[in-house]
Amino acid sequence: MGSALVCLGHTGSTLVRLFTSEHRQSCKDVLLHFIFCFLFSLLLGSLLFLGLLFSLQYNLLVSGIISGCGVLLLTASLFISQRVRCFTLLFLISCSLEQGRNIFLATGLGLVFLWNVRNTFQNLHRVARSVMCNLKQEVDFPDPDFSPLRAYVDMIRQISEKMENVAEFGVVRFNVETTVSGSVGSEKTKEKLEEAAQMLNTTAETAQAIYNSVVFIGQRVTPGIGVVVLAVTTLIFFKVYRQNKSYLNCCITPEFVRYDKHQNANGKPHVLPLTKKEAKRYQTIPSGWPTVSDWKTTLKFFMPVVVHLFTWSALIGLDALLYWTIRTVNWHLTQLKPTDVPLKAFVNVSLISLLDVLSLYLQFHQLAFSYSIKIFRTECLPQPTLLISQSLVPLSVILVVLATMGLLAPKFLQAKVLLIERFYCDSLTERVQYLHAKIVRKRSKKKLRALKSTLKSYGTNVSALVHLSLTSDVIFFY
Repeated sequence: MGSALVCLGHTGSTLVRLFTSEHRQSCKDVLLHFIFCFLFSLLLGSLLFLGLLFSLQYNLLVSGIISGCGVLLLTASLFISQRVRCFTLLFLISCSLEQGRNIFLATGLGLVFLWNVRNTFQNLHRVARSVMCNLKQEVDFPDPDFSPLRAYVDMIRQISEKMENVAEFGVVRFNVETTVSGSVGSEKTKEKLEEAAQMLNTTAETAQAIYNSVVFIGQRVTPGIGVVVLAVTTLIFFKVYRQNKSYLNCCITPEFVRYDKHQNANGKPHVLPLTKKEAKRYQTIPSGWPTVSDWKTTLKFFMPVVVHLFTWSALIGLDALLYWTIRTVNWHLTQLKPTDVPLKAFVNVSLISLLDVLSLYLQFHQLAFSYSIKIFRTECLPQPTLLISQSLVPLSVILVVLATMGLLAPKFLQAKVLLIERFYCDSLTERVQYLHAKIVRKRSKKKLRALKSTLKSYGTNVSALVHLSLTSDVIFFY
């Protein structure tokens, strides 16, 4: 078991040496380097294939072709160029830093728009269609037995029947003929409703088209733009770090410790151990315990995450609130009973003599034509939907990944620095010498300021003593 671990460790160190340098002494080293580059490219190609197939929803054949070509191209590039190897590792580490965080946040916002915002719009559209349906039902009078028009027609018809019953007086007979018909002049109202329905459908189609365009851009274009931006920022970091010796040159690395020991052995100025103020400014890497600088980096990483989390919660809460409001209003509307409209007719029939002396009361009738009106049609009630579960699961995964990235963000930043130093030892020596000279120079300036302050204080004390001595001599003379 011990020999296997030793062999595994030796193989790992060999692979690291071959991957980070250009020195290959034998055909075995070349073969190991090629196999490692191929396996590394195959792993990245598999991730690319899964992203194209499930996230971007490309065809299986297209995803396979793109991933296969990417594996072949990346294998050749990694095998040939040291810069490509360093850039690839820096790109992967950058995916776990601020650039990768921004991509995950954009993905989460896209999921919220894909499920919750779209569902909110659809529920509002259902409410509008429900109002249009109820207005159309009221105008068309689909139930004539309980419509107001039917009630009034029946009232007039029965009044005419009562008049026919009392139209005979023995000698004289009155012929009463009553024809009653009802019609609703709702053509203009129907036209207005049709125009409103057409406008509603047009608005819904336009909004749906805009939404589909935004979702398409978010699903297909945004990841590509994010990868390009991430690659460009990684390339800029790589070039600036190598060319500018003062850029992010505030870390005490193992190479810095060795250089300081060498300076101390040769009798030259050394800076270790650092003072408390210097230890806060210059971080020792790799460090096991988190420092104040690490906590600041972590806090800076999580600030946009908290802002996006509140935004996601607000949009999801708005969707849930609208769903709950519609369901509550539906329940109250179903509990409402139809409104009874009392309609009564009083018929008095009197006979008056020719001499206008005798008034003979003949009949008195009371007719009821009450009807009921439904405030809202049950078949027109909107049926809302709630899609919180579809968005909460992927958002929870994204938040867990972001939390892990945030806690490891300081370590990833240290890994970027150590990685470049591993690939390019020449720039490492220059950066170590620059930082060492900078600390020595600051300490010299600090000592010089302290010496000046001491001399100034000493001069002040001497002047005071001389003045006191002269004053004593004058007093003694008098």
